[in-house]
Amino acid sequence: SKTITTEELDIARKCLSHRGPDDSGLTENSEYLVGLTQTRLSIQELSKAGHQPMRSDDGNAVLVFNGEIYNFRELRAELELEGVQFRGNSDTEVLLNLYQAQGAEILSRLNGIFSFAIWDEVEKKLFLARDALGVKPLYYAALEDRFVFASEIKALTPLMPVLGNLDEEALDRYMTYLWCPGDGTPSQLIRKLLPGQAMWVKAGQIERSWKWYRLPIARVKTKARFSTE
Repeated sequence: SKTITTEELDIARKCLSHRGPDDSGLTENSEYLVGLTQTRLSIQELSKAGHQPMRSDDGNAVLVFNGEIYNFRELRAELELEGVQFRGNSDTEVLLNLYQAQGAEILSRLNGIFSFAIWDEVEKKLFLARDALGVKPLYYAALEDRFVFASEIKALTPLMPVLGNLDEEALDRYMTYLWCPGDGTPSQLIRKLLPGQAMWVKAGQIERSWKWYRLPIARVKTKARFSTE
């Protein structure tokens, strides 16, 4: 949104500096009023080849990613057979190239823990997703004039004109369980992307939200027994 400044994004990024002390970055698209910022803990790729936000070679996609893709080497080998060339050795770069090749269908192919957002320059949309079990957090607020997201609530506060009223039900759940089940948070305006959930955002509004993964339900089959006695 044009109402969010570079300075506000930088403040939000600094709120997350403890999550990634090795590197940080900011990218903006003034034409479509999009800003992405990231702090990075270098694990898979220690060089600048793993810098985020990561932009694709053709400039059509930008990724911010928190987590780890365990099967990224297998996915990378498949992409290399299709002619994709890589600059580094990060799972981030594999995730970005896989999205460009397969779009939202990539979710069923990922083995790992993650929350990420990809700005698609072609579709003019933001794609967000969270891992199947919700290990990595992702909070968002869909407001009238903007859509904001972050891995911690406190990073959203510099980007929101108001924080909204308290969600008393969510607060009661937190005090009872020491965490808040469901998508609620202490603020009525801030929600959690649920485990195994994905979302498309266009022009600052949620276009589609869906569950890409559901826990399998164990079904015990029993044989009917009949007696003639």
